[in-house]
Amino acid sequence: MNILVAQIISILAIIAITSSVQFKKKQHMMAMASLSHLLYSIQYIILGAYSAAYMDTVAIVRNLLFHKYNETKTAAPTLLTAFIIVVTIIIGLTTYDGFLSIIPVAIAIAYTVSASFKDPKIYKTTFGLCAIIWVFYNFKFKAYICVIGNIAEFISTIIALIRDHKNKKKYLF
Repeated sequence: MNILVAQIISILAIIAITSSVQFKKKQHMMAMASLSHLLYSIQYIILGAYSAAYMDTVAIVRNLLFHKYNETKTAAPTLLTAFIIVVTIIIGLTTYDGFLSIIPVAIAIAYTVSASFKDPKIYKTTFGLCAIIWVFYNFKFKAYICVIGNIAEFISTIIALIRDHKNKKKYLF
């Protein structure tokens, strides 16, 4: 029963995260991503994938901290980025449960670095690459709907990047 509930929650998370890269403004992308991280965190707790649950929680906090800089379209301070990375590593070390528990930590660090830049294309590109890596992690923890979602995230990211390249004004949101 818990796996079924986790899969239902993941469907909602997938909708949020897949649509996030379709926004023009980085702050809107990150707000939608935060909603998705909240849902994913709940799902991973249900599945016993605590490292991923903690990393999704860190992602929500990171997005809140970077929100101010996204509004002003400036890069986040290096010190703030470094602080979030150090916290991510500390949490990763305390939740270490084998090689697979490193994957969410590495992805969280990649997201943090990319979120610190003011250019939303950097965030989108990182998002797409990390979606591929999530496939392996989600498959291991039986988050099967998420695997499908990761593929959808990757495709959505490619579409968004192609659209950005062709015409900077055509966005769904």
